Amino acid sequence: MTEWEAVEKRISCRAYRDEPLPEEILRQLEEKAAALSEASGLRFVPVRGKPAVKLAAAMFSGRVDFCVALVGGDDPLSAEKLGYYGQELVLYATQLGLGTCWVAGTYDRKSVDVTLAPGEKLWDVIPIGWPVEKTPKKQILIRAAIRRKSRKPEEFVESGTPFLDLPLWVQKGVEAVSLGPSAVNQQPVNILWREGCARAKLCRHGHGLEYNDLGIAKKQFEVGAASCGVRGTWEFGDGGAFAVV
Repeated sequence: MTEWEAVEKRISCRAYRDEPLPEEILRQLEEKAAALSEASGLRFVPVRGKPAVKLAAAMFSGRVDFCVALVGGDDPLSAEKLGYYGQELVLYATQLGLGTCWVAGTYDRKSVDVTLAPGEKLWDVIPIGWPVEKTPKKQILIRAAIRRKSRKPEEFVESGTPFLDLPLWVQKGVEAVSLGPSAVNQQPVNILWREGCARAKLCRHGHGLEYNDLGIAKKQFEVGAASCGVRGTWEFGDGGAFAVV
C-alpha cells in the first residue's frame, strides 16, 4: 500500500478488536516512533498496557493495548510538528493494515504511562490496533455526524483560480487535506494558492489544537502532491510555504 492509498483508506477508527498486535508489528511501530522522535526533536512515546490508554466509552469500543503518546512543549510549533510527524505515523500504521485515531480529549490522561519533563505537555494519543471487521452502529453514527461537518475539497482553497484549473498536484494535495483527520474535528486549515506557491494557513483559532491540525494538513498535502510526482517540503508556521524540490 502506498502512502496515497493509505490517505484514501484511513478512517478514524473508534472500534477495535480485543486482539493483541504481533511482536513484529509492535517492533516496527516502536522503531517508527523512535525515528519520528529523532526527526522532530519531540517525543513519540510508545505505550503498551492492558489497556495502554483508557478511551471514552461513549466514543470508542474495544480495548487498545498499544498507543503512541505525543509529547512536546506547550507552544504552537511543537503542536504543529506533532501533527505533521504524527500523521506520518498514522499513515504508516494504515499501511500495516491497522486502525488509528487522533485523540486529544476523549481519554483518561492518567491512564497513559508517560512521564513529562518540566515544560512538556501530553498533546494527544494515537491508539493503534486491529479494527473490527464490522463497524458497530454507534460508531457509524458518530462517524456520520463528524463527516457531515466536512468541507468539499474546493472549500479548502483560497485562490483567484477555479479549483479545476489549479495544477493537478495542487488539486490532489487539497483533496488529501480534505480526507485528513482533525484533532478537533473542525478541519481549520486552508490552502492559499498565489503566484505558483501553496501556503497552509489557519482559518480559525481555538485553544492550540488547531496547530496539530495545521501539521496534519501539511503532511496530507505533501502526500497528495507526491502522488502526482511533485515532491516538496513545508515551512513550519501558520502561512508556511510548500517548497517544491
